[in-house]
This record gives sequence, C-alpha cells and structure tokens, in this order.
Amino acid sequence: MRPLLACTTLFSAALADLPVHCLRHQISGRWELFRGPAGPRRSSCGHQLPDDEAAQPPVELPEVAETILVELKDPNVAVTSQTRDGRWTMIYDEAMEVNVDGYSFLAFHKFELFHKDGAQQNVSRCGETQLGWYHDDARKNWGCFYARKVRNPEETAEVFTTSSPRAAVPPRASQERLDATYHNSFAATLNSLQDWWTAKVYDRFVGQTLHEINSMAGIFRPFSQAQRKETDPYFGTGHGESIPSFLQQARARTKAVKGRRPLPSAWDWRNVSGVSYLDEVIDQGTCGSCYIVATTHMLAARYRIQHKNPDFPGFSFNFPLFCSEYNQGCNGGYAFLASRWAQDVGLVPKNCSHYDPENLLGSCELKCDVAALQKTWRATNHHYVGGYYGAASEEAMKQELVERGPLVVSFEPQSDIVYYTRGVYTSAPHQRSEWEPVDHAVLLVGYGADNGRKYWILQNSWGKDWGEDGYIRMLRGEDESGVESIVVGADVVEEAQPTMLLQLASTLA
Repeated sequence: MRPLLACTTLFSAALADLPVHCLRHQISGRWELFRGPAGPRRSSCGHQLPDDEAAQPPVELPEVAETILVELKDPNVAVTSQTRDGRWTMIYDEAMEVNVDGYSFLAFHKFELFHKDGAQQNVSRCGETQLGWYHDDARKNWGCFYARKVRNPEETAEVFTTSSPRAAVPPRASQERLDATYHNSFAATLNSLQDWWTAKVYDRFVGQTLHEINSMAGIFRPFSQAQRKETDPYFGTGHGESIPSFLQQARARTKAVKGRRPLPSAWDWRNVSGVSYLDEVIDQGTCGSCYIVATTHMLAARYRIQHKNPDFPGFSFNFPLFCSEYNQGCNGGYAFLASRWAQDVGLVPKNCSHYDPENLLGSCELKCDVAALQKTWRATNHHYVGGYYGAASEEAMKQELVERGPLVVSFEPQSDIVYYTRGVYTSAPHQRSEWEPVDHAVLLVGYGADNGRKYWILQNSWGKDWGEDGYIRMLRGEDESGVESIVVGADVVEEAQPTMLLQLASTLA
C-alpha cells in the first residue's frame, strides 16, 4: 500500500513564474492577435534580459500590420479564416503559444502590480496579454504582437488578486535557523511512518532557514496550498468534471501509443550498453536555475544520442539563464520557454559563458567569438509531451524517453524531499487537474520497478551528495507531486548560419 505521510510543510518553494495566474478554460475562446510589422531582426519587444516582472514593456505597437481573429478551442486546436488545424497551448498558468497562419506567437498573460496596505499585490487579466513575440515558420521574419480576447457584452474578464510572491517578506518562522535536533527529529519521523524510501539529515541544511532551503528549488511563495484552494476554485479539480476531458483525451492517446511498439521493462540513459549520454550532476546553488539546468542537460543528452557521441561536452547554462527574455534568470522560469528561446536564438558551448551558482545577478554576456565557432546549434521541435500543457501520460513519456532521449519534468517538492537519500519516493496521494502547481524542474532519464513499485529516475541539481548520487527515484504512473503534469521535450540541430545568435552577440560586443 502506498504510504500516506502527514508532515508539516517544511518549505513552499517555487520553480518561479510571473505574478499571473490564468487557466486554460479562461483562455479558450475567440482572440484578436494584433501583429506588428515583421523584419529580419529579432526584437526583445521591450523586455529585459532576463525578463523582469517589474519592468514589463507597455502593451502598445507603433503600427499594427495585421489583425488575426483566432478561436482557441479546448484543449489545443486554433482556428482562423485560413487555418482549421492550428495549434495552441497554455504554458503553465503564465503564457500561451499560438501557431496559426504560418506564424508562431508567444506572450505572457497580462498582469498588473500595485501596492495596497503596505504590501505589493498583483492582478491577472486573463483576457489580455503583455507585449509578446512572433516569427514566421521559416524564421525569416520576426516581430512583436499583443492579443485581446473577444468577449460578448455580458461577459466579464476573470481576474485573480493575490500577494506578489517575490515582493512578500517571508514570515518570521521561515527566517529561524533550524538546528540538528530539529532535522534529526524530522528525519526519524519520516522513517517511522513509511518504508518506501529512507530519509537522512544533510549537513548542508543544518543551520539554514526555511527561506534559504527554499532557494534551491526557486523562490519564496507567501501562500500555502490551502490558501490557493480558497482563491482558485479550480485548484485540485478537473474543472467540475469527475474525469476531466483533457485527461480522457490523454488516456486515449496513451492507448494508441501502447500499440506502437513494446517498450523495455526498464530504461536508464546513464547506462545504455555501458555508455552514459548524460551530463554530470551539478549543484545549482542559491540561484533558482533548475529549469535551465534541466533543459540544457536535456538538449545536450539528445544531441549526444542523435550523433552517437557521448563525449560531447554540452552547452552553456549561463547564456540562456541571463540572456533570455522568456524567463526570469535566477528568479526562475519554465523548460518550455527555455527550449523555445534556444530554438529562436540558439545554443553555445559551455566555455562561452560559465555558470556561477552563487551569482544571482549575472549579466547577459558571451566570452567567445560566436562567428569563429566551428559549430553552432539551436533547439528544434520544442513541445509538451501529449501536444499541450497537461496532456502527458505515463506511456507517452516512456515512449519518447526511450526513442528520443531525456525529458524535463517538474513537480511540487513536498516538505520531506530534502531528506531523501534512497528508495522510491512518494508522498500523499495526488489528483490530476486542469492546472497543477509545480516548483522544481529535473531531468527524467529512465524508469524501472523495485519490488512492484514503479518509479521514474530523475537527475536533480542539488549536488552529487544528495539522494542516490544526485538522483531520485519517484513513484511512476500516479502523477506523484505533479511530476507527470508538465513534461517537455526538444531536439537539437546544427545551424550553418546562426543569424539570431550572431545578432544577439553583436549587441553584447
């Protein structure tokens, strides 16, 4: 029987996202996309490098070249007067990507920051977007756009007002330093409650505050899950359905995937015929860079697999971490957006921009001559497993993992996970829903079973001395901690003429 742990919350960490919260059922419907003029140069569209929630550009264009009316159908079909089979997806709860009429559009949902009663608040306006980016399918024409939902006169925009995660001061309890007595008692309690996995105390956490521990997996969130249930009527539900329609479709696709070819009973990219295709485990330090570490390791592994070159040294973390307008640097981001930026701009070798895990205020820079590189690369085919956010299934994840390489998965760290040392990790039972909170990104590298307990093999970024040499085995097939809710893949291609990469490099020279 799966153990049920009743533990107090140790930390409420965050993968990091902008202070906006919008769900797919709010975004579905008719939209107007206001496309600005296109040109051969890619623009940051007024966003910072990396993006800054407090410095969003005005939602305006000097000229609108075209207005595209598009209907975003649930769960992922986009229809225009020219396109009946376009595609769209939510990007967690903060953005949307729409692919129609030969263009790909990306924008954050609109939010506003303000102060009330001495605290910073934020409002999500889910019927509008911030100024975003677009390009044509040939990647020759680039521009900026914004979008607005077309509403019937009787409709009103749904908004959420919450305290801003990064503006809030951590409560006093999270600033108290936890001694060895506290940690030893907590670990002993965990080991007495279940036998699936073993807990131990790590010296690195003794004497730290909860707030400091949080930083490994992102940023401090001032609201608990209980509060989220009160403020978000769709939290932890299938939007009023016993079995949500998006899950029914995912399960139908799972059955189709099962019939394609038998999969091995176990798989591990650390050892395929005696060869490892993975980067070494790193310690991300206090920078909330888990999403970049996992994405970059995923792309490097897939390139090694494709070219049968396990010795390929890999790509730079620092370059996308501090140069991407699609994420928020050490304040976090998402693998889907990191993959898209690597597809739009490109990838560089590790020696072009070194990673400093303690440098939270790094700048966008390159320490190599991009034009002189013998090879350059970019990502391609960035996608959610299942075709859109929330559509992944166990079998589809296994299929892509075996056939194409590692994937990036995210989950909501529970109060006990920092004590994990070995075994198959599991916590309280979890329910799939339209939107699931996730706070930490890791690399999915394999799967297996131990005494009938199915598990995923995940490479973490908390150093080799944590877990099973830096890895964790997590319960498979039950969406443990949301780990099967947001699964990202992408491939890598070599690029003979890295136009966008050279353009960015020229601005940094």
